[in-house]
Amino acid sequence: MLVANLNGHRIEATEADKGHEYHCPECQSVVVLKKGRIVTHHFAHKPPTDCRWAKGETREHLAAKQLFKEEFVGRGLRAEVEHEVKSLPNDRRADVMVWSPNGTPFALELQHTPIGYDDLENRTRSYIRAGVRVIWIPFIRSILWEDAEVPQSDADGDFIIERFSARPLERWVNGFNYGRFWMYDPSDSALWEANLSTHNIYVPETSWYDSEGNENYAGGYSKPSRRWRKLKLWGPYSLNQVKIGTMKRLEMKMGNHQYPGGKVGKFVVAD
Repeated sequence: MLVANLNGHRIEATEADKGHEYHCPECQSVVVLKKGRIVTHHFAHKPPTDCRWAKGETREHLAAKQLFKEEFVGRGLRAEVEHEVKSLPNDRRADVMVWSPNGTPFALELQHTPIGYDDLENRTRSYIRAGVRVIWIPFIRSILWEDAEVPQSDADGDFIIERFSARPLERWVNGFNYGRFWMYDPSDSALWEANLSTHNIYVPETSWYDSEGNENYAGGYSKPSRRWRKLKLWGPYSLNQVKIGTMKRLEMKMGNHQYPGGKVGKFVVAD
């Protein structure tokens, strides 16, 4: 984690010095400051611990949170990592919270690990009720680029993956953002605008004879794949090429997905 308490006050690992006693904001146990030339500065629980804030976190996720925070602070905005929103269920931390010049809070949820539909819906609804405008940002898995191709049409993006095994988050956020969302590639600290659409699979035509000698046919058509989606990507964009805006989301249910209604955040390519 990137924050801890020092003498009752919140402090981020980048601002902390060794030699003090730091405590976890969740369980209040002592945590250790980890600082080095390579690893992202962070705090770690001493084992054994059952604190939910002590769950393993990837280096990419820690680094991304710090990078996004520093980008918006560099623009003169207030930004914090792991900011607590009391009304959120379970883990109450927003990965990065950014405040607009007029004080509107935006939560950037950098999602590197799987998350289910119920958690997505409940967390988003809680953000909206708290007046926080959330942006969900899935991480790009490095294996994705192995199947990426340059499409023949600009309408199909700068890269296209014809058979993409989309996770629940990517499927949900694509619909939540009306078919356009943003993904983060930790390998080069870049953002990509993305779209998921139907991937059709072809069912080959087959024929056979029944017991009365009549020939029967089946197949010879295409149908939507339940497993695969077509992924289109536009980019890459560096963090300084995007700005945060607001979008009005209508309450809606589509299939198994429930989309809460209200004001949420979005990224916009800067002019």
